[in-house]
Amino acid sequence: MLLRGVLSVLLALLALLPAAAWSGDQVLVIEQQYNIVEQAKDGLQAKDIRQKLYVHKDMVCIDEYGGKDDKPTESIILDLKNKKIVNLNHVDRKKVTEDFDARRKRIERRRKNAEEDRAAQPPGPQRDKLDKLYRALLDDKRRFALAQDPGPAKTFLGVECKPIKVVAEGEPDYVPLEAYVHPEQVLPYDSAEVLFLLQIIGEKMADFLRKHKDTFRHVPMELHLDLAAGGKLDTKVLSVTKVDQASLDAGARGTLGSPFVIPDNYEEQPRRPPARPEKKDEKPD
Repeated sequence: MLLRGVLSVLLALLALLPAAAWSGDQVLVIEQQYNIVEQAKDGLQAKDIRQKLYVHKDMVCIDEYGGKDDKPTESIILDLKNKKIVNLNHVDRKKVTEDFDARRKRIERRRKNAEEDRAAQPPGPQRDKLDKLYRALLDDKRRFALAQDPGPAKTFLGVECKPIKVVAEGEPDYVPLEAYVHPEQVLPYDSAEVLFLLQIIGEKMADFLRKHKDTFRHVPMELHLDLAAGGKLDTKVLSVTKVDQASLDAGARGTLGSPFVIPDNYEEQPRRPPARPEKKDEKPD
């Protein structure tokens, strides 16, 4: 569900403004285009689509417009207060719920599997392929730094935005993150952990963002990223506004209602673990 569409939009959560500076009933509404190329079961899979984010200090809703009609086909809701992630399929009226602790454990299992897969490959093209696929996930030994010269500023929606570039020391050809950030628009909470839980960034990158919170506190208007889930992400914001929650246009979501209400008439589905390729010397149980 949602094919990591959440990965792109959630990168807008690189804001670390203290919550006291954010009015309790304010919502940041962001519309953006994203392009994601990620590793799927049958190889690389690409997606280019529009999303709309509703960001409140306690909850975030990301709507994905994947059909012919101008209404969301899928959504993800992050309940930051109760620490839950809910994937919603509006076409089939089904949902998948996972708490933050369960997600951490699942990411750790995936990280260990990736390490084992890589270690099992002898030097050669296949190992090089795995190195590239897992480099954002297996980042515990990598040292990140902010580029001294990230390039010129760029204008988005009539506003000049500052460039940011993260580089990896000792890897001159690897730029894991580039962004142009809004000079004023910020988000209400520390999001590094959320980005890690959604497999957007690795654990070491999450630590790096926390250490440089003043640099990453504004909304990225354009972003290019190496995904911890495997693949590449490019996003560009089409509009960004801040409104009172009472002024939200619920009609923009068709009949779905408030973006911060999890529907109780959707069928709960178990989360299926991704299939891991069987090794030649292994036999099924």
